Amino acid sequence: MKSVRAGIIAAISVLVLSGPAAAGTKDDVRALQAQMAEVQQAMAGHRAALVRISELERQNQLLTGRVEELTYELEQATRRLDAITAALSGDANAAGVAAFSDFDSAPSSSGPMDLMGRPSSADDPIADQISEQTAEPAGAAPSDVSLPLDPNAAFDYASGFILSGDYQRAKAAFSLYVEAFPNHQRTPDAQFRLGEIHLALEENAAAADAFIQHIRKYPDNGRSAEAYLKLGTAFARLDKPSEACTVFKTMKAKHPNAPDAVMQRADLEMARIECN
Repeated sequence: MKSVRAGIIAAISVLVLSGPAAAGTKDDVRALQAQMAEVQQAMAGHRAALVRISELERQNQLLTGRVEELTYELEQATRRLDAITAALSGDANAAGVAAFSDFDSAPSSSGPMDLMGRPSSADDPIADQISEQTAEPAGAAPSDVSLPLDPNAAFDYASGFILSGDYQRAKAAFSLYVEAFPNHQRTPDAQFRLGEIHLALEENAAAADAFIQHIRKYPDNGRSAEAYLKLGTAFARLDKPSEACTVFKTMKAKHPNAPDAVMQRADLEMARIECN
């Protein structure tokens, strides 16, 4: 473009300097000026085309990123289904069981509730306190939670946050507990409490992960049937009815003597999501 423009300017200069011999070249000058205008217009169009190309490249990058994101989500979904199958079959060495935390929680249609229908706070005041929790933003994990060295004192410390209504710190404390005391007799209950808190806060994917961990690590625990029930409820809230139905049916098969409250709640959930 620059060379064309320079040639036009040079041609004009020759015409101007030729003196009388160029007296009849006004039309030629006008033609050259018109050509210059066309060149300038073409240059402007060229700049617009470059801008458009740049925009298309940006959109292509965004689309590529979205494709990669969807591919990752598909891979995580596959891992999650593999984890469900492994947990329900009792495979304690299965990899990828903690994949649920990679997924967004679907909102609960019924809100936080006492899934077990416990008759009174005297039976389990901590669970009743959790059941009264209203959903709150997850926010950042509290940084001032520090467990006592004694496991029993640490469990009471974590439970105290629930009773005071500080569910974020309770969640952090029970998470620390299961890491710090993996072999203590109260660790299964801590794992269960962690799942309950996630479920009450409508962090349904994290709740599913917590109950999967409970089922996998503590298959003979007294709350195993409840863990199945609440895992199924978490899946139902995540709009995964097929997985939820599988969990409920597995619970009934593995725990035929589960408490009536557990069985009744499972029946209600199965009817609600229309399990076959």
